[in-house]
Amino acid sequence: MNEFIFDDYLRSNVLLDAEQRDILFRHSLVREFRRGEFLLREGETCAHRFFIERGAVREYSIDPKGREHLLLFAVEGWFLMNVEGVFFGKPSSYFIQAIEATRIVLLDERQVCRLTREDKVFEELNRNLLYEHIRMLQARITLLQAASAEERYLDFVQAFPEIPLRVPQAMIASYLGITPESLSRIRSDLARRNACTRRSS
Repeated sequence: MNEFIFDDYLRSNVLLDAEQRDILFRHSLVREFRRGEFLLREGETCAHRFFIERGAVREYSIDPKGREHLLLFAVEGWFLMNVEGVFFGKPSSYFIQAIEATRIVLLDERQVCRLTREDKVFEELNRNLLYEHIRMLQARITLLQAASAEERYLDFVQAFPEIPLRVPQAMIASYLGITPESLSRIRSDLARRNACTRRSS
């Protein structure tokens, strides 16, 4: 399993002086979560951003009929935030759950905002992370609206090649907006076509 230490990430992406680093780390927590544990539950208000040093998590909601709808996955080296809590101070509509044994750095949002106001480099990093979050969600909406189930699966595998090896098929199906049975058929069809291509070449 890979690891992305938060301190190493900062040193590679943003130059903070000693006082700024001290402020950020003094108001940060490192927590370990077992597989299946929740970082956040529906109805809780989250005042932290998460940086994943090791492991994988998922963010999902449950509709009134009890069906899960998976919004996103996140693995080591990724930031994750609950937009409702971080930007609007409102209770979450989503659950965030560890899929594997996971180590998380919890960043206090007030200190993130303070550094964003004080440091232009940190402001740029924060802005780029937000833009990337918006870009990913927009691309995901477009795929769900316009692409076939097979196209959504192929795009997912190309964008996140390690995730299908680490998470249950039912979660991938939920992320793609299809049933596990449909995902099984898609994977079987792709495997059969690839086998035919290899034999004919």
